[in-house]
Amino acid sequence: MRFIHFALRNLTQRKVRTGLTVFTIAVAVAVLFTLLSFNKGYSQALHQQLQQMGVHAMVLPVGCPYEAASLLMKGGKIDNHLPEATAATVADIDGVQIAAPAFMSAIARPEEGRADVFFGIDERTFDLKNWWKILKVRKDPRELQDNWETLAADPANRMSRAEFVEAMQDPNAVILGFDASLIELSSVGDEIYVPELDRVFRVAGILAPTGQQDDGFFFVPLRTAQEMFQRKGEITTVQVRFTDPARSAAITEELEKIPGAEVVAMGELLGTMQNLLGSARTLILSIVLVVIAITTLGVLNTVLMSVFERTREIGVMRATGAEPGHVFQLIWTETLLMVGIGGALGLALAALGARAIEGAIKAALARMEMLAGVKGSVIAFEPRIFVLCLLFILAVGAVAGLYPALRASRARPIEALRSE
Repeated sequence: MRFIHFALRNLTQRKVRTGLTVFTIAVAVAVLFTLLSFNKGYSQALHQQLQQMGVHAMVLPVGCPYEAASLLMKGGKIDNHLPEATAATVADIDGVQIAAPAFMSAIARPEEGRADVFFGIDERTFDLKNWWKILKVRKDPRELQDNWETLAADPANRMSRAEFVEAMQDPNAVILGFDASLIELSSVGDEIYVPELDRVFRVAGILAPTGQQDDGFFFVPLRTAQEMFQRKGEITTVQVRFTDPARSAAITEELEKIPGAEVVAMGELLGTMQNLLGSARTLILSIVLVVIAITTLGVLNTVLMSVFERTREIGVMRATGAEPGHVFQLIWTETLLMVGIGGALGLALAALGARAIEGAIKAALARMEMLAGVKGSVIAFEPRIFVLCLLFILAVGAVAGLYPALRASRARPIEALRSE
């Protein structure tokens, strides 16, 4: 405790230098924490996004399958189409458990800066996405924001498969994704007028938040979507679930034999994204190494300057009976205190500015088209990352403070007292 008291006193005597060093350390730790949290969070969000789709492969029209898959995931528009009979062909392939046809297109709302994406489906999509929770209770969507989890937990508030099938038999029924319901401010039973089609839809249900692109869609019966966009007998994609994902390669090979179709296996898409993540990790590692080097040199320079300026003071300490070990402990304690305070401030800054930081990261990823439908948090605030960052900065302090502390402890009292 005595060394901590003296160390704090010495640090406060040089407020400007100590403050600048602590600030530099805080920024370095905040950057390090954010990079590590993003590396973990983005990987988790991407993997969860692909897993929760409930889809092992997508059969798409001939063209650019990866681009088409990306457009689908982001709610884009695809101009090429497949015959609706393709779904039956896919379903007949050995190893295919569910083949759900879908038709997707959009109505532009340039005055509102958005597009309403209509997704035509049938009961096979309900089977494919059996984790969906479609609320059938009549409540303002703004109220649902606060208690949708409680409502969705009660089966009585959720649409059953039979009720879903019945709803899809109504050509004017629509199930709103949660974000879409907030935009339209519509609840179950309300009517939505689409002026471009001069058509009125009745809200049959609201899809509880999924954290995916589904949240922004307008789900209508498959036949209705085909009629709306004058594409009778055509579909945009067939979403496929395999009986055994381990046979993915063999089943995909059979799917690729379908005339006029391209296949995107989710495993391939995940692999492509993982490669991108690998490149991102390399960049993150490089930045982390630079941060470590700059922080270490900064702390080393600050402590060395302090030792040089206090040479006479150290000489007095030695002349009045202080052992070399006492001097070493004092300088080392000062260093660890400085980096500890800076590290704590850095973690606090990163935690308090999490929303702003995540918003900036998402905006940058969107510009690079790397979000690919990923919603939810891309920064993982895990306790072990906090601990790792604290250990990192303490290790930097221990290493950076070692040489100055040794130098100070080896100072000869007479020579130190002669210095100016």
